[in-house]
Amino acid sequence: MEEQVEMDLSSEGRRLLEICNMAAEAVYLSIEEMIGDPASGRVIHMGADGTPTKSIDQRAEDAVFAVLEGSGIDFAILSEEEGRKEIGKNPTYFLHLDPLDGTFNAIAGIPFYSISIYISGPTTSFGYVSDLAHAVRYFAERGRGAWSEAAGRRVRLGVSTTPTLRDFCVSAYTLRPNTGRIVPLGDVVRRIRTLGSTSAELCLVAAGRLDAFVDLRGGLRLVDVAAGSLIAQEAGGTVTDGQGDQICFNGDMWQKSEFLASNGLFHREILDLLGGGRG
Repeated sequence: MEEQVEMDLSSEGRRLLEICNMAAEAVYLSIEEMIGDPASGRVIHMGADGTPTKSIDQRAEDAVFAVLEGSGIDFAILSEEEGRKEIGKNPTYFLHLDPLDGTFNAIAGIPFYSISIYISGPTTSFGYVSDLAHAVRYFAERGRGAWSEAAGRRVRLGVSTTPTLRDFCVSAYTLRPNTGRIVPLGDVVRRIRTLGSTSAELCLVAAGRLDAFVDLRGGLRLVDVAAGSLIAQEAGGTVTDGQGDQICFNGDMWQKSEFLASNGLFHREILDLLGGGRG
C-alpha cells in the first residue's frame, strides 16, 4: 500500500538523500549507453567480494565515487567492486555500496537494475535504492519511515496486508542443493517471481507489491541487502536470515547469509515451509 504524505526526514537525512540522488543520476548517465550491450559485460578484474567486476560495474562505481568525493563529506566505504575505501581524512559516515545491483539484467537490456546505498553515522542510518530503469527512488531513515519518489510524486511506503499465504506473491532464489526447500513454499503461495535485483525486490516488498522475498543461496552480503532491509523494515516489514534470526551488519564484507523479508504476517509460516523455522 502507498500513502500520499510529506516525508519526515531529519536535516541530516535530507542531505544524505540529496547526495544519493546525485549518485544515482551519475550512475544512470554513465551506464546509459552500455545498457543492452554485451561488450559492457567484459570482465576487467576480480572484485573485492571475489566475484568478477565487469566494465559496466566499474563505470557505475567510478561515477558514485566522483559524487562522494565532491560532496564535502568524509566517507568510509565498503563497495562490492573496490572493497574498502576512504574519502577524506576523518570519515563521518560508513557507506555500504552496490553501484549496480542487477548487472546481468543491465547487460541483457532487461529493465530491472538498481543502485543500493546504506549509510550509517553517529546519529542516523539511511537506506537508498534507485530502480534506474524506471527512475523510481526508494529511501528510509531509521525511525522515521520509508518513501518512494517517481515522476514528481512522493509516497510513504507500507508493506502489503495480503490476508492469506495462499494469495502471496513471493520473489525467490535458490541453488542446488537447496532447490527442494523452495518446493513447499511454491505449493502454498499464489505466485513466485525471480526478478534479478535484490535491493529493488526488497523495495517492492516495502511498497506492498511483493509480499515476501526469499533467498536460499546463502550468498547475500552487506552491500546486497543493507539498504533494502532498512527500507523494508521502516515500511513495516520483517527481515531475518533463513533461520529466523536477526541479521547483524558488522562491516564484514565476507559475511553471507540466507535471507527472508516479508510483510510480517506469515513470516514464521514461511520459515517453517523453508525448513528454517524454530519451534
